[in-house]
Amino acid sequence: MACNNTTYMELINNSTELQNDFLKYKFIVSTWNHNVPMAMMVNKCVTPVWIIIGVFGNVISALVWANPRMRTCNTAAYYLTCLAVADLTFLILHLIYELENPWLLGTLDVYIWCQIFSMSNMAVQYLCVFLVLAFTVERFLSVCHPFKAEKFGKTRTPRTIFFLFLTSLLLSFPHGYFWDISLVGECVVRMDEFQPDSFFSIYTWCTELAIFGVIPLIVLLLNVAVLYKVRTVGQLRIGKPKHLAYESRQSQDSSMSALVVDNDHRCVKRFSGNTNGGYNANYKGTTVTLLWVSFYLIFTMLPNTVLYAMQANIPFGPMPCLIEEMAGDPDWRNYFSFISVKIVVKELSLSHHVGNVFIYLATSRRFLRLTLNSFFTQTKRCGSETRETSLHTIRAAQNRTLGDEV
Repeated sequence: MACNNTTYMELINNSTELQNDFLKYKFIVSTWNHNVPMAMMVNKCVTPVWIIIGVFGNVISALVWANPRMRTCNTAAYYLTCLAVADLTFLILHLIYELENPWLLGTLDVYIWCQIFSMSNMAVQYLCVFLVLAFTVERFLSVCHPFKAEKFGKTRTPRTIFFLFLTSLLLSFPHGYFWDISLVGECVVRMDEFQPDSFFSIYTWCTELAIFGVIPLIVLLLNVAVLYKVRTVGQLRIGKPKHLAYESRQSQDSSMSALVVDNDHRCVKRFSGNTNGGYNANYKGTTVTLLWVSFYLIFTMLPNTVLYAMQANIPFGPMPCLIEEMAGDPDWRNYFSFISVKIVVKELSLSHHVGNVFIYLATSRRFLRLTLNSFFTQTKRCGSETRETSLHTIRAAQNRTLGDEV
């Protein structure tokens, strides 16, 4: 059958059953397997690796950040614990989706479960972005507007997280309507929502571009402001007379005196004029970790968002057309080139749900130490109970002095 058979195309347009047949996952997967085999191989091989690494990494991250030692005087630990749980949940849901498409095991083809999955999948993705935005805003206020940072104390942080969770759920509710079991028994978007001006198209376009496009750009701008402030405050004044350098340090100390503020008075810390220009190294460690997490999200998510925005402008080739003949049509070749890039970028984007644990290990000494002590070293029992108590006292004192160190 040659491509663009007008008579057969009219028959398809007048038959709902034939339309559904062309929308079946089996047809789509078969088409992609034949025309973009390398991209499909990447999809089938890389995703399981991400999921295995991500499950172990996020479990470790959640347990370590939830440790009382990490949460002492450190509101970022609350956000990072929830982020690890959200990433873990997303990877489990993504595994279920991968078994549906491209493995065609029908894991979503059950009424009500199809709707619940669609809502949960989007809610978790929204929550991950909201959590990164929340701790980025907190860090921005702490560094650039220190006296406003009291609003983000430990007592308010859980309420903020709960509010973000509710917001994610509310934004995901419409997806419970958009997705349904089709006439061929697959979990797909409703046929009446496929039109360009449908509620599904408008809602998903607005929400996903706002959450996965605009918010990462806002996070990027806030991070740039934080980096500029840290660089300005932390730089050494070389070549200035001593009295000017002393006045500069005094000015920095007064502007940074409230840089780390918590509602718990035990956690209020002031910076002193030192050789680092008054910037506390422990607090700087926290900032570096959060900046890396933010930038990692931005640079892995934005390319995928750009491709999502472009896909509406990438047309299919002429239909009907045999799968074997599609490669000879220029429109189909352009479409398959776009699909290849989209699949590879999607796999790279998926890594931001996986790789945070490596950022924590590389940038946080306390996280690395607790991880090694908790999971990779065998606890040695002391021969004397007095010795054990003494060690416990020393560690408790060290934790109090470390304060906000990450």
